[in-house]
Amino acid sequence: MKSLITSTPDGYTLLLAANALAVNPSLFEPAPYDLDREVTPISLVGRVPVVFATSEGSAIKTLPELIAAAKAKPGSLTVATPGNGSTPHLAMDLFQHTAGLSLRHVPYKGGAQAITDVMGGHVDVVAINALEALPLARAGKLKVLAVMSAERSAVLPGVPTVAESGYPGFEASVWYGFVAPAGLPKPIIAKLHDAVQKAIASPEVRDQLAAAGGIPLPGPTEQFETLLKVDSARYGKLIRDAHIKPD
Repeated sequence: MKSLITSTPDGYTLLLAANALAVNPSLFEPAPYDLDREVTPISLVGRVPVVFATSEGSAIKTLPELIAAAKAKPGSLTVATPGNGSTPHLAMDLFQHTAGLSLRHVPYKGGAQAITDVMGGHVDVVAINALEALPLARAGKLKVLAVMSAERSAVLPGVPTVAESGYPGFEASVWYGFVAPAGLPKPIIAKLHDAVQKAIASPEVRDQLAAAGGIPLPGPTEQFETLLKVDSARYGKLIRDAHIKPD
């Protein structure tokens, strides 16, 4: 990130960023960068939902069953994530606050071991990027209970969203978008934005996103600017209120 924000704003240095771009200024002290002053949003690319999943042998088969188990014994249901401050961790925290639950977070250093321990029965549930869960769900080793995107995933069409399971408006996904150093001239922003829009409209890119459980996010640069502000605010509040610290 440092190499991006210290680069000359000429359109030749870009970063394909994810949610951490909006989260890190609140997660780390001191803030590693000033999002408003040091970064130029160009265009969103796509979004991959966070999912809740259990092992195929788990007694928990649906999101309502997860909620019932959590309410029956508050603080006893364990939820693995790829680590403190990761998007799945923040999504899990948003959900437990929304649903009024008390879940026991088990942070790992990456998604692979988190998934392995859920499949092995050592942890009850995993909150994970759909991209990581999909191959094991297709292999019958993971049971995906819910997707946290606003709409159902095309690659998991039978899996309900959290929103349609009784929590309208709930959404938590991993998004990706291109950013540049601050001070990039508007004509270059427009040129780069148009190039990204053309790319994500192509069948090849759409097929690759779909294979990963994601959806393309075409739209104006202003859409990305708004998303950064919204996510900075909502995740910043969550981090402060829950006293979340990075690993």
